[in-house]
Amino acid sequence: MATEVIMPKVDMVMDEGTFVEWLKQEGDHVEKGEPLFVILTDKANIEIEAPASGILAGLRARPDDVIPVTEVIAYILEPGETLPAEAEARPTAPTEAVPAAEPKVPAVPRPGDGKVRATPVARRLAAELGLDLTQVAGRGPQGRIHKADVLHFAERRQKVSPPPAAVAPAPHVALPEARRREVVPLAGPRRIIAERMAYSASTAPHIALSLRVDMSEATRLRDRLLEPLQQKTGHRLSFTAIIARAVAAVLPQHPYLNSSLHGEEIILWEDVHLGVATSVEDVLIVPVIREAQRKNLEQIVAALGDLTERARARKLTPAEMTGSTFTVTNLGMFGVESFTAIINPPEAAILAVGEIVDTPVGVAGEIVLRPLLNLTLSADHRLVDGVTAARFLADLKTTLENPYLLI
Repeated sequence: MATEVIMPKVDMVMDEGTFVEWLKQEGDHVEKGEPLFVILTDKANIEIEAPASGILAGLRARPDDVIPVTEVIAYILEPGETLPAEAEARPTAPTEAVPAAEPKVPAVPRPGDGKVRATPVARRLAAELGLDLTQVAGRGPQGRIHKADVLHFAERRQKVSPPPAAVAPAPHVALPEARRREVVPLAGPRRIIAERMAYSASTAPHIALSLRVDMSEATRLRDRLLEPLQQKTGHRLSFTAIIARAVAAVLPQHPYLNSSLHGEEIILWEDVHLGVATSVEDVLIVPVIREAQRKNLEQIVAALGDLTERARARKLTPAEMTGSTFTVTNLGMFGVESFTAIINPPEAAILAVGEIVDTPVGVAGEIVLRPLLNLTLSADHRLVDGVTAARFLADLKTTLENPYLLI
């Protein structure tokens, strides 16, 4: 029996994926578990394994196609088997026949209550293209319209309509008269990052609170534990690991900072799945330390070191880059003293960590130098009030200034 190859769901908020390339060709023999094709997730290309052994046939996906999750993109056949009838009825490439005039498009019948169901991305794209969603057929559950459905509808309309007259760009988007070094397409991970950050900034009302932490005791702790922990784990104890351990210890006391907004419900997560932003070839990915609240400092060092190494070698699995409930991002190693980060949806908050700087402060009537760290918390004001965010930061400050309980 033919095995369907589908666009997989590798992220709990993913409803469509971008196809990158096939690693096998039509008619090739494939083995179950070997890499079959590549898709683009939030911040990385992911190889997807073959679900069965057999002959690859009926390839439908092409590079840069945006495809709803669970949609069939190919089949794996047993020897001598032919494609199913439904596959024959849906060719991989559109036909070339173009009608002379655009027909009047009736509204698409809707199941159940007749409402038009569409993802936010699909609605935004339809509005930008001036399309009526009642005319678009959705291929999701209950006729839900995805971005790929809008693009397909727009492509069909373009083939039957004369091209619109060129429109001059608005004055506020006019390009400067300067020599171009290079033109880089907004594609791949950068495009997805752009879409998600724009979505977060436009839908989640951000509040940002900052404070300074005296890292004197944390520095002493690191100096004392640096060698023994490296011998045990094979990884250096970083300030990021100390901060991650402190965040994981404090978050359970502030559940709304470790939550997600889902429709009209606020989900308070029991586990702290801590994302730690990591730079890979000018693109940030976020490896996730699962159940970080259960891990001691040694385990955090081992987990973070392993995830970071494999992230830079591009050997992380999709599960290790998705599902975070809170994120820590550190730019202190670049000399950045303070910054404000954009929340990574569907999380409620993100902590931005700056550089530790020796700063003159007043202590007992004297001016002394102390290593101070700027922390800035960005939180979704729909879920978190300013007082709630401030209490979390205050508790985090107390913990980092008295770090020996983290061992």
